[in-house]
Amino acid sequence: MVPTAFLRSHDYRYLIKRWRSVARASGLVMRSFSQVGGYPVYFLRSRKLPQFGIIYISAGIHGDEPGGTEACITWAEQNSETLASLPLLIFPCLNPWGLINNSRNDDQRRDLNRMFQHDEIPVLRELKRLIQPLRFSLALMLHEDYDGHGVYIYEGRTGLESWGDALTSVARKFIATDPRPRIEKRVFRNGVFLRKIRLKLFEKIGLPEAAYLQLHHAERVFTIETPSEFAIDRRVAAQIAIINECVRRVHKTRSK
Repeated sequence: MVPTAFLRSHDYRYLIKRWRSVARASGLVMRSFSQVGGYPVYFLRSRKLPQFGIIYISAGIHGDEPGGTEACITWAEQNSETLASLPLLIFPCLNPWGLINNSRNDDQRRDLNRMFQHDEIPVLRELKRLIQPLRFSLALMLHEDYDGHGVYIYEGRTGLESWGDALTSVARKFIATDPRPRIEKRVFRNGVFLRKIRLKLFEKIGLPEAAYLQLHHAERVFTIETPSEFAIDRRVAAQIAIINECVRRVHKTRSK
């Protein structure tokens, strides 16, 4: 049986109610920092957030991909007692209007995940202002793909070992790796595409959140894609498995 919470995956008010409970239980700071379509957009962060080595997680920039927003809150609920020990900055839903209306775009018909080169869009301008002095050891973007055949990952890194195969491996307990050798004209190996920043490409298609973070803020950047036509409980479980593995690896690196 699908959990009741998942059946309300487009209920933004309910989502924020759950995040407020997590903030109280974990001690994370929760603040509204902008609006999309008249709805407040929130971030959560550790009370003593360092300037370096932060874990950045975002979801819901595409409102028709609710597995990401559900995975993020469910992961936080499952780990509320330990969140305070992590250096976290979380954006639980960057496009609430889109989530409510099951739309990839915002109320102005803009794909916010192709607009990070702009400063005139309030939610993106304020997000960039918030993170301007910060550096992330890990940035996770939780997405879904209507045409997906399984889990796949975009990985961005410079001079570091790949985690991609390890992440698809833990997700495979719930959803198989997408077997396609090409996805959106990109060559994937075992469900992983190593993203290289090609500014001419992004000048054409627009700059996504992951590329912006890779360019300016993060050592490692992952865009996680689960197949949105699969059962939502499996999608959520696969994304949570990836989040947990990433956090485990960051903690292991910090402990050395």
